[in-house]
Amino acid sequence: MTHLSVAENRYICLNGEFRKTAEPCLYLQNRAFRSGSGLHENMHAFATELQFPDYHLERLFGNMRLLSMELPAYFTVDNFRQLTSQLLNKNRIFGGSVIRLSVYQDILGNFKPDGGSVSFIIESQRLEYDRYSLNDKGLAVDLCTGYIKSTGPLSVVREAHSLHYLLAGMEGRKRNLDDVLLLNETGRLVETHNSNIFLVSGNAIFTPGISQGCIPGIMRRVVLDLAGYAGFRINDQSSLTPAALDDAEELFLTNAVEGIRWVVAFRDRRYYKRAAKILNEKLNAKAFG
Repeated sequence: MTHLSVAENRYICLNGEFRKTAEPCLYLQNRAFRSGSGLHENMHAFATELQFPDYHLERLFGNMRLLSMELPAYFTVDNFRQLTSQLLNKNRIFGGSVIRLSVYQDILGNFKPDGGSVSFIIESQRLEYDRYSLNDKGLAVDLCTGYIKSTGPLSVVREAHSLHYLLAGMEGRKRNLDDVLLLNETGRLVETHNSNIFLVSGNAIFTPGISQGCIPGIMRRVVLDLAGYAGFRINDQSSLTPAALDDAEELFLTNAVEGIRWVVAFRDRRYYKRAAKILNEKLNAKAFG
């Protein structure tokens, strides 16, 4: 991502109203701040159009129901698509961009865990590339040593705070790695701090199952569909130990903003990027026609 100038980031959208970014808009009693009662979706946009908005909002609405959050009637794909387009036009961002949609519970007079009304914020940020660009230099990764990702009903939720992801990302930077691979409490591979994991062996593609604790990523869903059409054999319910990393021929990561990123190194192991290149081409064809 590139840094925005003030002119490129003048506005956010708060509950359908466009406000200057410098204007205060959240109260101290906000429940996302107080208790982490919030959700978010990071989405890719190009030429003021969201990529895969139906998938993103399907996941968001499901997570809202899981957390007993009110789902207002105006929370529709068409409404968020239109508001995002207006925001990008106001901020004059017409190429590739990342859109962050945050949903949080409003102020309550007490801390009782009832649903409460919700608010939303849409933010925009310019990206360096308009389309999904496969990284030229492969990533270097290793296992995360300080934190695990626990399985359970909330492991699928894109929570507002995501503290374990933040700490995992910080660990990777301290170790001069591009990313770290999170394990669950049984020692199985889950995901990285911001991406799903894919391993390739021959014509077979493996990715940890949702039951292992990973986020059901939007790009994970898209890439699995593309891989099936491309003739790969798919196992999307894998239970993978770190030993699988030594047996794989390829390792790549996916998320909704960056698309597909290939990994060149896990410790002394080196990987190729044949499948990643094939799938990245198909991804851009699907997303941009």
